Amino acid sequence: MKTITSFIIFSVLLVGNQVVAQSGKTVEDGQLTINVLLPGIIYEHGLSQNSTITAEATMGFAYRESDFVESGFGIFPIGRLQYRHYYNFDRRLDKGKRIAGNTGNYIAPTVAIQGGKAIIGDLEYVSDYFGALGAVYGLQRTGQKGFQFRFEVGPGYFFDEFESNFGIFLALKLGWVVSKK
Repeated sequence: MKTITSFIIFSVLLVGNQVVAQSGKTVEDGQLTINVLLPGIIYEHGLSQNSTITAEATMGFAYRESDFVESGFGIFPIGRLQYRHYYNFDRRLDKGKRIAGNTGNYIAPTVAIQGGKAIIGDLEYVSDYFGALGAVYGLQRTGQKGFQFRFEVGPGYFFDEFESNFGIFLALKLGWVVSKK
């Protein structure tokens, strides 16, 4: 837990520095999105010209089939926090493409926490929680009617009470922007 706390403090200090250094945002001031594949809600708040902070509460799906332990599936609660830096807005505008709804490509340090007990399903983990720290490359596209597609991938450090290892963050989200400022 000390690792997560240190990462969050560092991120807040970094974000605070960016807010002072930038003005004239091209990102949305605030954007609320509802996910449909696995239910969830995302709030993205504009901080500087090309940067946002994103908080997400969603559900994750896990399935395990094994000859050694009991097979099962589960839907688990997940919380995520990201500091996104959109780096291609100028290029998109030069090509006559949209940037509304934070339509662009980004890089983002990411922190996530997942509960170890399934809300739905019979998959049981020994750990009470799972945590992850990492960085992702993402692309987000928001249509004129609010339909949103997002894809993220990147390296991550995953841990629980008993072990830790490195792996890959991978996310595919479909949803609708329900409110923008």
